[in-house]
Amino acid sequence: MSKVVAITANALSIPLALTGVSVREVAGPKEAETAVSEHLKDGTEVLIVQDTLRAGFSEWFSSQLARHRGKPLLVSCPSFEEEKSDVDAYLNSILRPAIGYEIRLE
Repeated sequence: MSKVVAITANALSIPLALTGVSVREVAGPKEAETAVSEHLKDGTEVLIVQDTLRAGFSEWFSSQLARHRGKPLLVSCPSFEEEKSDVDAYLNSILRPAIGYEIRLE
């Protein structure tokens, strides 16, 4: 089992998979909620969730995630489609201290 898992949809899957991160591609927010729930219990250490999926989570599920403590570390990944988004800096600021290495997306 991978210690770092990304839950994504659409084009974000490919860049994350190229970094060596285990990617679980889902169709939408409802399926993403199910995937997140499973990974909260399976020993995953870092769980990256595409921001557009997270934005579609139900209010109840979002409040459950807000109360989550411990492993896995939950990280929301902004969309790569925005030209001014500094995704590398965001991910490194969250992940590097937690897992000890840098993930570079190019």
